[in-house]
Amino acid sequence: MKTPSRLAAGALGLTAAIALGSTSAEAYGPAANSLGCRLYFSDAGTGTSPTTWNDTFGLTQTPATPSPGQTVTVTFTAVAGPNNGPVPLNAGDVPVIIKLALGGSQSGTVTLNMATYPTAAAAAGAPLGSITATGTYVAGTAGAASLTVTQAVFNNATAKTYCSGPGDRDHKAAPAASTIVENYSVFGGGTSITSVTGQTVTSAARAGNTINFAVTGLNASATLSASLKNAGGGGTAEGSGAGTTDATGAGTGTLVVPAGATTGARTLSVSDGTNTVTTPITILGAPAISITPGGGGAGTAVAVSGTNWNPGSTVSIRGYKAGAPPPPPTADAAVTATASATGAISGSFTVNDPTTAYIGATSGAGPSTLFAVATWTASADSCVAKTGLATTGSCNLSYNLSQTVTAGNLAMSRTTGSGNVTLSGVTLNGTVQHGTGALAPITVTDYRGSTFGWSLVGAVTDFTGTPGGSIAKANLTWTPTCVAAAGSTNAVTATAGSAGAVDGSTLCSAPANAAGTGGGFDAGAALDLQIPANQLAGSYTATLTITLS
Repeated sequence: MKTPSRLAAGALGLTAAIALGSTSAEAYGPAANSLGCRLYFSDAGTGTSPTTWNDTFGLTQTPATPSPGQTVTVTFTAVAGPNNGPVPLNAGDVPVIIKLALGGSQSGTVTLNMATYPTAAAAAGAPLGSITATGTYVAGTAGAASLTVTQAVFNNATAKTYCSGPGDRDHKAAPAASTIVENYSVFGGGTSITSVTGQTVTSAARAGNTINFAVTGLNASATLSASLKNAGGGGTAEGSGAGTTDATGAGTGTLVVPAGATTGARTLSVSDGTNTVTTPITILGAPAISITPGGGGAGTAVAVSGTNWNPGSTVSIRGYKAGAPPPPPTADAAVTATASATGAISGSFTVNDPTTAYIGATSGAGPSTLFAVATWTASADSCVAKTGLATTGSCNLSYNLSQTVTAGNLAMSRTTGSGNVTLSGVTLNGTVQHGTGALAPITVTDYRGSTFGWSLVGAVTDFTGTPGGSIAKANLTWTPTCVAAAGSTNAVTATAGSAGAVDGSTLCSAPANAAGTGGGFDAGAALDLQIPANQLAGSYTATLTITLS
């Protein structure tokens, strides 16, 4: 072996080697050992004395039990790594190459690499640090196989350092098997989904569906367990399926998708207690739709898309009125869409019915019916008369008109200055006599715009004389009149009151009417005061009050 003083600049001087002991059935290590091989320095290296790289080595692969044709990732690790020689190194000066031999049911070589080594600059004689080198191979036919480390190369550009078999003077020709060996099996078993209840495909299922599966290549006469796991075949198991195999390792089983199962890309995982086989499946969630636009007027074409529908199923799309789901449908004709292999739908639906509150999609019948809606906002401000190049069609915009009618008053009035009524005078002659006069017209106007009636009622006081005497109010009578006021438009006919005593009697009234009341009316009366034969002479006055209500 070359002495350190003769190493080329940047060459690696290793003070450790490789020779490992027994391995597990699945993977080697990590285990403290040495790699029994010679370490030669530079391409012209000589010498017969082996050096020993003492370290803790590991060799693993993922998956640990591959299937035929599956790509396998292999990882070699050394916890400490070798020490540097007398020349300082920069980071990445000596990339690591690990060679492995495939054995058993496999043949060939596998190359692992660690592109950047050491990961940081190292002084002369300093530890170079841990090694992790990875590579891949493709698993072959089913059977027992092995991976064996045969050579380690520290690939310094100036002077490579090889760790290989004793007496290998060119450091390349005869890499020797070490005791770092991973024994494994290429497993040829598999599973497939034969049918899914409630589905027309075998690639998807939803809660409550039963997945029927078949297996091959598993242990003979075994009891199978099945569950749903994540897309990589790991994670928390969901569901509890079962099945059995026959004497050849083939069998069948079922799994009911549990309520609340994780949706999306999943795997069906089936185990015989020793081996596990998986196959992908999609677990569907609650169906849903979305619409564009979310509202519009009559004739609007709406793009409808949806997810999580049963693949291959026919989905009906139509409009729905407001109400509890499923609400009543509108008059617009439904359209159909076929769900894709992933459960997606797309279609176009035209809204014409102004009562549309939702656009919905439905599929299936009975308890297995799937239903989803999206809110639609109807607009009265737009519509589509003709679509594209259509030559027929029409649409309407309607307007809501409003008018406020404010109620007027129920009122009465009289001619200015007509509030004093002078009855005709009499001269006493020993007989009953009458003073007469007239009540000036009172105009009643009813502008309330109602269905109510009204009335004019009189009230009078006793006549009081000066210097003395009185005449009873009962002696005053009237003969009412009531007619339509000139130029008025009346909804009803007002009626004059009965002739007789004034006090407490009606002068004029208009009836209530369900069709409406109102108008203008003139009311008046002829007055007559009966004066007793022996009435005290004097001047008499009284107050007549007319009340409108």
